[in-house]
Order: sequence, then C-alpha cells, then structure tokens
Amino acid sequence: LELKEIRHNFGLQLNYAETRLSQLENCHCEKTCQVNGLIYRDQDSWVDDDHCRNCTCKSGAVECRRMSCPPLNCSPDSLPVHIGGQCCKACRPKCIYGGKVLAEGHRILTKSCRECRGGVLVKVTEVCPPLNCSAEDHILPENQCCSVCRGHNFCTEGPKCGENSECKNWNTKATCECKSGYISIQGDSAYCEDIDECAAKMHYCHANTVCVNLPGSYRCDCIPGYIRVDDFSCTEHDECGSAQHTCDDNAICTNTVRGHSCTCKPGYVGNGTVCRAFCEEGCRYGGTCVAPNKCLCPSGFTGSHCEKDIDECTEGIIECHNHSRCVNLPGWYHCECRSGFHDNGTYSLSGESCIDIDECALRTHTCWNDSACINLAGGFDCLCPSGPSCSGDCPHEGGLKRNGQVWTLKEDRCSVCSCKDGKIFCRRTACDCQNPSVDLFCCPECDTRVTSQCLDQNVHKLYRSGDNWTYSCQQCRCLEGEVDCWPLTCPNLSCEYTAISEGECCPRCVSDPCLADNIAYDIRKTCLDSYGVTRLSGAIWTMAGSPCTTCKCKVTR
Repeated sequence: LELKEIRHNFGLQLNYAETRLSQLENCHCEKTCQVNGLIYRDQDSWVDDDHCRNCTCKSGAVECRRMSCPPLNCSPDSLPVHIGGQCCKACRPKCIYGGKVLAEGHRILTKSCRECRGGVLVKVTEVCPPLNCSAEDHILPENQCCSVCRGHNFCTEGPKCGENSECKNWNTKATCECKSGYISIQGDSAYCEDIDECAAKMHYCHANTVCVNLPGSYRCDCIPGYIRVDDFSCTEHDECGSAQHTCDDNAICTNTVRGHSCTCKPGYVGNGTVCRAFCEEGCRYGGTCVAPNKCLCPSGFTGSHCEKDIDECTEGIIECHNHSRCVNLPGWYHCECRSGFHDNGTYSLSGESCIDIDECALRTHTCWNDSACINLAGGFDCLCPSGPSCSGDCPHEGGLKRNGQVWTLKEDRCSVCSCKDGKIFCRRTACDCQNPSVDLFCCPECDTRVTSQCLDQNVHKLYRSGDNWTYSCQQCRCLEGEVDCWPLTCPNLSCEYTAISEGECCPRCVSDPCLADNIAYDIRKTCLDSYGVTRLSGAIWTMAGSPCTTCKCKVTR
C-alpha cells in the first residue's frame, strides 16, 4: 500500500512539472532599456527633447536618430522660429520697428521694453537684475531689454542646438554652428547632418587606400596586401620593418609610397643615412661628441664639454722624482728638474733623468775668493776657512753684499735677496693684504677693485687681479684689469721625433717618424703611392676610391 501511494504522489508531481514546462515554452525573456531613471520595453520609442532625437529601445540597446523636421515655406510676413522649446521651428508673424525686423519673442528697448507677439509689438514689464560689473562693461544683447556684463555666457539661455551642432558664444548673442564634418540642413545650423567626404570627393586618401565615411569624419583603409604609411597613404613594401633601408642606427625610418625616408633622431644631425651626435656647446680640446650633449674627452681633460684641464699635479695622479717638481700643462704634465738639477739628455717623464749640477766644477757658484765651494745635491755651499778674512760676504753684480744684508733686485722689484755666509738667497716678496701700503704690482691678489678684474677670452668667466689661467696654449694673467698672455713654456725634449697631439700644446716624444711633426722634408726625395704615382716628400693627397683617407709622403734627410 505504501508503495502504491508513493507512485501515485510521484505521478501527480510529474504531471504538474510537465504543465509548467509547457507554459514556459510559450514565454520569452525581454531586454529593456533604462534611460534617465525610466525603463522602456523592447521596441518602445520616445522623444529626447534635450537633443531633438527620436529614440527606440532595441534588444536592450538605445538607438537614436535626429528628429526630422518638415521643410518650412513661410509667407513674406512671417519668420521660422522655435516656439516653447520645440525642436522644430514654426512660422510666426514678424514685427518691424524702425526698419528692423523682429521675430516672434524678440524684444527691443525703446522708451520701454517691447516684445514681438503675433506680429505686434507689445509692451512688457521686465525687472532687470543688478549687475556686478562697472558701467563700461555693460552690454545690451541682441533682441533683449536688459543689459548684461561683458563676457556673459549666452549659451546657458539658448538657442537649442541639435546633436551635431554646438553653441558658440559671441559678444552680444549665441548661435548654433555645425561641428567639424557636418553641414547645416536647409541653411539652419541648429540642425546639421554628416558630410560624406568619400562620396563628395572631399577626402585626402591616396592610391592603394579605400575611403570609409565616419560620423563627422572619414578614414583611409589600406587595400589588402598593403601597409600603412600615414593616415592617408599605404605602401606595398615595409622597407623599415624588414631592414631593407639605408637609415643610420640613430635615425627614424618612415615608410613612404615609393620607398622610405630617414630622419635623424632628436640630438643627432645629418641626412638620415648618416647621423652623428650633436653637442650644443661642442667638445673642446679634441673631445668627441659620442651622444647628444655628451663628450668623450681625451686624456688630460674632463668636464661635460672637455673644458676642464685635469691638474695631475695637485690631484696627486702622478709622482715626480725627488730631483724634479710637477708642472701641469693643458692636457698633460711633465716633471721639471728642480733648481740645482738638469736633465741628463735622456728625458724621463717622471723626472728620473734629472741629475745634480756641479756649480763648483762649472764655476757658476757665488762663493767669495777666500771661501771654498762645496758641491751639494741640488746646490752648493761656501766653506770659509777660519780666520779674520772669513767675513761671509757675498759678491753681487761686481760689488759686495755684506753678510746678513737684505736688498731688492733692481730688475725685479718684487724679489728680495739676502746674503748669508757667502751665499745669496732670493725669494718673492711676501704679500700681506691687510697692509694698506702693500705693493699691488707685486701682490695683485690683494687688489679687490672691480675695475681691476678681467674677463677671459671667451667672455665666460671673470678673473680677479693676480689670477692665472691657460688659454690657447698661452699662460695668461690678470693684472690691474689688463690681461697679459705669453707662450706656454714647454720642456726641452732630446728625442729625435716629436708630435703635438690634438688638444695639447707641447710636443711629446714619438718613435714613429710618420707620426712626427718635426721632420725636415727633402723635396728631392719621393714616395711611390699604391697606384704607382710618384709623390714629392711632404706632399699630401686623398687616396683614390677612399675619400676619407689622407696620405702624406714623409722622407727625411
């Protein structure tokens, strides 16, 4: 019994389910549209007054089209105007006052404010609001009776412009103008329609493209098998992408209709096929511009433009032999023998070739007759035999200076000499800038007057009186407002061949005679170039077939 009851109940439930399923087969799900808080069913239509469009809900999507207004054929006594915010204009009688034509709703200020209504000027009462601007900034808008401030936005008050037009604010009114790519309908810019640039042949699409019209614009699509060059052109071959171009690594390759073009990247100059880095201020002293505004400096120089000489002496980069002292030169340095030493002829860059000068043997000492000269490393000493004749005096310029005497040299007022135990010692006058009577000629660094300052040759830097600097292989000094320059002193080289490197001022020893600058050419001797042409010694020519290679015939005596 229980089994039969269960089967019966199960059958009832199955019948009920089949009945519900049959009802669902006759139903369908409807997609709705929600606009401004309102829900529209599928295929419902409504008017969008704000944009003068007729809209329809289609499968959950809103489709709107510009409202089509019927053409108006107004009589000579009427004008087309918008009435009550309607999207389409209607014909209404016009008014004429003093030769001026007024449309329905327009106002004019005579002795009172009057408005055109039904072809008649009716007096109206209008209370003008107070203006927050000066009287000279008051302007009276067209067809209005109340003034507004200059710069007033008339678009906030109308007119009602269509979907494809926009309101333009002017000095005394606002008008509707068609957006770019649209044209007015029936001469009314409140309503505009799309211009089909493709059909009207108003496009710039070149060959190998297809013009496609778009709302307010158009585009140029490449035909199959072609690639885009720009917005209007297509080409058959991608020379840039396939590396079939001649552009420099620092150039931008652009495909053109018949090939490609090369343009140097920013920071590089050239014709695109060859581009080189550009440094706005250049690279000084033989530096090379390797990247935009980046210089690769030669040895001995530094700075963003290689404008700074590296002082190897003060920076402790090199260490000279104790018989020499370091002298900095533009781009390099040399170890100069100290007083009392001279070079032995082999010239060592570190000063190891400096040997002592035997002043006693060479009789270049200043010992008095009754004293004995004793050679010392870097100098000498005068040994006076004991007795009354040992005075310690010093012979000087044919005269005698007493032991302990101090004097100023006649030929150099800035040097002070003294005699001590038969030897003469000289030094520069010590400068005490706190002393008001200091000799500014000998102590120019104490001169603080502006008129005593100097501009360097490039007019880039201001030097004080007494400052020294190097310019164009010259040593320059500022002295009381005047610049005095003299050739830079270079070390004496005993080697056979010397050369001056680019950016340097003094020669260096070289072993290759082809690199030397000091060769004396014998024009009676000749060279035979790679093509069998005889060249005179000293001749310079460009190698045939290689315009960037220069050759020179160097034959020494």
